[in-house]
Amino acid sequence: MMSKIRYPISYFFKAIKNTVYYLKNKKLILDFFKDYGYIKIKPFNLFKWHHGLFLFTGQDKLGERVFIKLTKLKRILKNENQAYKRLIKNDFLKSHLIEHRRYIKKGPYKALILKHSNGIVLNENWLINNINKLETLIKIVDEFKKMSLVHRDIKLDNFIYENDTVKIFDFSFMIDKTDKHKLKEIDLSNHKNVLKLIDLGVNYKPSPLKWDDYYSLHVIFKGVLRNMDKSLSLEQKKVLLQYQEECKMKMNVNTYTILKF
Repeated sequence: MMSKIRYPISYFFKAIKNTVYYLKNKKLILDFFKDYGYIKIKPFNLFKWHHGLFLFTGQDKLGERVFIKLTKLKRILKNENQAYKRLIKNDFLKSHLIEHRRYIKKGPYKALILKHSNGIVLNENWLINNINKLETLIKIVDEFKKMSLVHRDIKLDNFIYENDTVKIFDFSFMIDKTDKHKLKEIDLSNHKNVLKLIDLGVNYKPSPLKWDDYYSLHVIFKGVLRNMDKSLSLEQKKVLLQYQEECKMKMNVNTYTILKF
């Protein structure tokens, strides 16, 4: 019983902590965005604020809605900005990304501006009702692998369905395994950053400091088969098992996907 209660309580206290932070820094934050023409700034889902990242919605000079990620951390949003620059050059992936608008760095703050999406965040019910679209998740990871990239936080919360297209987002902790480009590891000399990595992708990775995007998809498909068993037809189970097996064959759980800083 306590395990069922623990998470809602922790989310509640996290929301309180994040609300206090926002109220203390509200003027500074609003002035920061106003200087760049963004108005009607509102906190987005205080339960989701984590790893030193703060989420907002707002409106740009043209009246279009935007989604904003804000942080004081050194590398996270710079890394995500670099990831977008690389991913947008990929012919397949460019249509599976939320539109990137701008990266801002001023004073202690860094901000990443994205087009606000009206899509649906994926969940297990969406998966079983859209079995024919699940191959796209694997194709996205296939392209990451071709580019030597590891997302490191593959989960349903980081996919969205918009305009008949599955899109992936949240590249703050993406790394390039070749270490030849500008996607860098966070500063691991900082103990808190190491704890962030240990927490990153928890339950979707083979061990605390190993990530494999195929492994994450394997966990997702396995979870759908387990949790939605009574709702699945034999054909749906067959397809999910096929995708689960494909991910199992492609995954590598023996490599530490962590970079030297």
